[in-house]
Amino acid sequence: MDPTWQDFSKALEMVMRQKHDSPTGVPSTPYYHGPGGLFGVLGLERDIISTRVQPMGLAGALPARATNYLYPRFPYLTGFQATTGDDPDGVCDDGPIAGAAKACVQTADFGRYTYMTRELELNHLGQRINRGEFDDLMLVNDPLLSGEGIFPGVSINPSLAREVLMRFVEVGVAFQNKLAPQLWIGNPANNSANGGYAEFPGLDILIGTTKVDAITGVACPSLASDVKDFNYQHIDDDTPDIVNVMTYMLRYLKWNASRMNLAPATWTVVMRPELFYELTAVWPCAYMTYRCSGLSEGAALSAEARDMIAMRDAMRAGMYLTVDGENWPVALDDGITEESSTTNANVPEGHFSSNIYVVPRTVVGGRIVTFWEFYDYTSAVQGAADGGYQSDFWTDSGRFLWHRKPALNWCVQWISKIEPRIILQTPQLAGRLNNVVYSPLQHTRTPFPNDPYNLNGGVTSGYPNTRPYSEWNLPQ
Repeated sequence: MDPTWQDFSKALEMVMRQKHDSPTGVPSTPYYHGPGGLFGVLGLERDIISTRVQPMGLAGALPARATNYLYPRFPYLTGFQATTGDDPDGVCDDGPIAGAAKACVQTADFGRYTYMTRELELNHLGQRINRGEFDDLMLVNDPLLSGEGIFPGVSINPSLAREVLMRFVEVGVAFQNKLAPQLWIGNPANNSANGGYAEFPGLDILIGTTKVDAITGVACPSLASDVKDFNYQHIDDDTPDIVNVMTYMLRYLKWNASRMNLAPATWTVVMRPELFYELTAVWPCAYMTYRCSGLSEGAALSAEARDMIAMRDAMRAGMYLTVDGENWPVALDDGITEESSTTNANVPEGHFSSNIYVVPRTVVGGRIVTFWEFYDYTSAVQGAADGGYQSDFWTDSGRFLWHRKPALNWCVQWISKIEPRIILQTPQLAGRLNNVVYSPLQHTRTPFPNDPYNLNGGVTSGYPNTRPYSEWNLPQ
């Protein structure tokens, strides 16, 4: 049946309605300057101090590289089969046949994360109340962790006078707050049905014991990580002993690197900051008296308090843990999931629980094995420009794609997305110690707005603008 005019009209109406769902024609306030703005206040001092706590950790430290390959395949030689046949009897008899090699292929998936700027009205840009509103406001410290690892590199220092750029910074903060925890908890099981939202597999999945071939689904146990469970025991407990458990994990991973001919290798031990400071308070005593509880009766044990204090302070200042006489680098990461008694009944009241990760960084003397990949939008934008389409642009070396949405008269809005994934090429050199309990006297602030230890507050709707009296604006 041929489409009717009514069908066409309905389709056109639907398209037009979708086009103007956003922008809506209702600008999102507050603006930064002008009447009712956050800094539309007469006579402000020039310097502005940001109190936003920036995310810290591995997400910003890992290198990132561009790619346009959707389904990479990483090959591994996982071993050799046993020989077949009997040993020879006579000096000229045939010998056993050497076993064939075994292989495994791994893959990776992109995530997809999208945020929009708040809607604004173009003619509001540049508005000022009068000469008493200053344009020279300057930030003493940037609220955005700029250009670290996979994070966006938008920076607003030193001026706050650029409204559009500030709304881009808001999007950058949203991406940071999302991607820092996703490094750990990203899970494709949370993907939307139609592909609009997707999570890449985070390190809670990649550092795991279930490894399968990407083509056949056959198990590949030689790629398994070393995953242990501390079973919600406190780091002060003797059974299990935290030093003993971590020592064996690090020995195991170092042995793997050595015997697989991947040495010299480097690792980073990653944990929450609260856990690190509690752990380093316990570590010197446990380390210096390791297994001394089994000494025969009457045996002497001497551990100088000043030596333990010096060891604790050195580990904190140098950001490392000492194991078998070797200092293992530590990175603090507030994106790691933390549980409390209100979120997990296994955690005692007043305590917290989180995981400790051992992440391989390089092998064979410098080859990077843990890194970000991001879908490279540079070629897509260039291809669109070849056809005269110019509503999109990329930033941050192609990591972020931006689209200028169709304006509703003078109301405008931008949308951005990133498609990243984390690559862990040597999972057999990675470790995770789950459910470690600790009890800091005071918890540090966190950058994530929904976290109970995030503090912000302040005015959210801008400061009221009192219009001057005039003959056409007299009080009734």
